Parts: sequence; structure tokens; C-alpha cells
Amino acid sequence: MTIAILPCRSVPLGLKLLFICFLLCLLASLPAAAQEDNVTCTSADMGSYAELGFCLPKDVVVEPETLEEVNYTAGREVRASMLLNGSRVSLHLLYPCQPPQTELEPAAMKSLIEAYDPAMMQANYSDSNLSIGDRPALWGEVANQIFVAYQPTNQTPALILMDGSMSDELMVGFWGDLRITPKEGSSPLLPGYCPDSTAAPAKINGESNPAASAEASSQLTGETTAESRQAKLMSGKERMAADMEAAKERLAAAKEKMMGY
Repeated sequence: MTIAILPCRSVPLGLKLLFICFLLCLLASLPAAAQEDNVTCTSADMGSYAELGFCLPKDVVVEPETLEEVNYTAGREVRASMLLNGSRVSLHLLYPCQPPQTELEPAAMKSLIEAYDPAMMQANYSDSNLSIGDRPALWGEVANQIFVAYQPTNQTPALILMDGSMSDELMVGFWGDLRITPKEGSSPLLPGYCPDSTAAPAKINGESNPAASAEASSQLTGETTAESRQAKLMSGKERMAADMEAAKERLAAAKEKMMGY
């Protein structure tokens, strides 16, 4: 398990959040081995920018939907969505023009996600402490969604939104082993996108990113990059779906082999 929960306290966010708080406390107290017997763990790429991993009960149907790069006022984001038993999960990996250099205090994290999406100013925050991996997280409800905001790395915050109609057990299970690992040196921030940007083209693992270099070159020659960007994102979406399917097949084969002994 990679989720850590401190003791629950009453929160004025309605019965749903109270019940989620109860489930989080219960989940933290269950033996890890008992939980692992009935789950499928999946990993997939969010384009060339991050690796996504999570574990869910084996009967949950996972359907990848979209993968795209999107501009916002203070930076750019990599956005992915999927359906879990028909309920939508949206993952927003944020690349601010002025990225945080340290772990943010709750007030600073609130300001960051409100700058990303002003609708978050209407959010109701839980006062129960939550962490994903070893990183502290804010959570609560906004409109008809439950959200979690945390920093997979100091420089790259993430916001996860989940349909409020999703079952509490499924929602908590998804949080329990959620892992978003940004790839070092990879960023959708193109040179010149931020007003004061003087950065070189994005790099991946210390090597120049051919896609970013090609896009920068196209901009200098006046050529459009929409087609190449769309092709890259579609390729990432297909790879995400293929990775999920391959993970399921590997787990099924391992279980079948174990049953043969």
C-alpha cells in the first residue's frame, strides 16, 4: 500500500466525504496481503511525460479515454481521462511557468490549483490528512466531483477529479495505490510559451527531445505543428491502452500458472 491516513475527524462536507474518510481509515488498517489477493495492478504512459500506476479490484473495467496537452493561464498541462466501471477519472499533470521548488503548504497548493482552474475556488476541503505515497495531499469535493491535489514531484503538481457518482470503495481503492511519476526533463512547455522563458527545448532523460525540437523548428519556419502534436498524443493514448491490456494479460497468466501448482 502507498496511502497513509491519519485518524479521521468529523468534516462538514456531507455524508459522502464522511463515509470516504471512514473507508480510508479502514483501508489503512487492513493487512496488505489480504488486499493484494483480489487486485489488478496497471501501469501506463501519459504520453512521453509521466508513468501512471494504480491497483484496483480485478472485476473493475478500466477504459482509457483521452490524452492531450492543454494550455492554461499560468502554464500547460498533460490531461488524461479514463472510465472505471463507467465513472470518469480525470488526471491533470500541471507544468506551471513558475514551477514550485519545494513541497507546498496547503494554502499555497490551494492557490496553485485555483490559479489553474478558478472553479476550484468553490471547493470544499476535507480537514482529514491524506498522503499519496510519501507526499501530502489535499482532498475534498467540488461541484459533483471528488478531488485530490498533490505533488508527485515538487515542480509538477497533479489534480485528480473523480465522478461523485463513483462508489466510495472504488474511489478509495484507486487512491490507495495511485502513482504518477513524471519523467525527468520532459515538459510540454515549449520554448517561448512562458513570457520570460529562455529554456532550451525540452529534454527526456538528458537527451534532446526530437519532437520538441521539430516543433520549435516548425515555429521558426512558420509551419503548423498541430498535426505532429495530435499524432504524438494519439500514439500516447494508444500506448496507454496497450499498456493496460498487457498488464492485465500478464497478471492473468501469472495467476493461471500459480493455480497449476
